[in-house]
Amino acid sequence: MSTVIVLGVAALLTATLSAILGMGGGITLLGVMTVLLAPREVVPLHGVVQMCSNLTRTIAFVKHVRWRLFAIYLPGSIVGILIARELWSNERLTWFKPAIGLFILAFLIWRRYNKKLRNLPMYAYAPVGLGVGFLTIFVGATGPFLAPFMLRDDFEKEEIIATKAACQMWLHLLKIPTFLSLGFDYSPYLELLSVLVVAVVIGTYCGKWLLNRMSAKWFHILFQGLLTVIAVYLIVKPLIQ
Repeated sequence: MSTVIVLGVAALLTATLSAILGMGGGITLLGVMTVLLAPREVVPLHGVVQMCSNLTRTIAFVKHVRWRLFAIYLPGSIVGILIARELWSNERLTWFKPAIGLFILAFLIWRRYNKKLRNLPMYAYAPVGLGVGFLTIFVGATGPFLAPFMLRDDFEKEEIIATKAACQMWLHLLKIPTFLSLGFDYSPYLELLSVLVVAVVIGTYCGKWLLNRMSAKWFHILFQGLLTVIAVYLIVKPLIQ
């Protein structure tokens, strides 16, 4: 019961964070779940919770979703997750996380001096979907990898959050049949998942309320700041374990 309560509170707070800034919640919840659950349970259960969290966020901001980007992203993500399924061996490749952290920092620095990276051509989201789809099976929370590609000068803050949520929702939805085909049984965890799903729905609407009171300038500052912190965490964590 104590585990359910802690995870429920964590799910509510992290969903609130994701609704405000579009990211950070998934990777934070993944960290909490890693401490409290068995390793083999973490990524499959995290995928269900994040699918519901991103679905709720997509519904809450549905008017702001850039569906053309989503449609381009979608096929590549399917191919990426199918490739990952063939390579998956129940061992997460821990070196991926520091590599993602380094990529995020390099991208954030590079985009400051290259304006083209602030408004990537739409076709670029096909390979982005491929990369994110592949990584999601191994590292669980791929939001930080996708986030810098969503930070566009021609997107309002609500469009960044809504479009990223739609892309992540689709990806986490694909995880469920993937892990079922790999033999994971979700039925013993239905009670826990029910609590976490309710928590992320409440957290999403709390976060949306707070986002409406935040200026675009502060949103971009906090978005890039949080993304930098996450990148450094991904790089440093393996060194201190």
